[in-house]
Amino acid sequence: MTCKERQKTKNVPRREFVSKLMVGSGTVLIGVDLISIVSGCSVSSPTAPSGPAELVLNLDDNAYNTLETVGGTLALAGNSIDGTGLLLYRQSDIQVKAYSRRCTHQGCTIGPFVGGRSTCPCHGSVFNLSGTPVSGPAQNALQQYSTSLSANSLTISR
Repeated sequence: MTCKERQKTKNVPRREFVSKLMVGSGTVLIGVDLISIVSGCSVSSPTAPSGPAELVLNLDDNAYNTLETVGGTLALAGNSIDGTGLLLYRQSDIQVKAYSRRCTHQGCTIGPFVGGRSTCPCHGSVFNLSGTPVSGPAQNALQQYSTSLSANSLTISR
């Protein structure tokens, strides 16, 4: 076989070369995107930080004394129970409710209870003292945590 004959058999038409190059490159890019998407997924909840599974509050402390009275409410910043924060509500002499401050619509931090309602500043969802949405766009109730009250000590656990 001569040199000219070899060159003719090795030459690929430009359109065919570009087409094969684009298909091959696209396949590689799609594979890289899928790997980054899958590896970016996480099973852990952003509102459940690692650390102690309970938080104990002394209601005699001035920072928490609004919960000494039935009907009292309090909003806490992020903590070991919930990285977004907690909404607390003294429902009765023996019960304090604790909810996540993470809005169930898109995860924004909702405000404290005012007049029995907590509002999300991002899209206007409103939650009542039971953690239930009373206006949307949120449709799910706030995450609720277990609580126990002993004298003036409130324990919140996840």
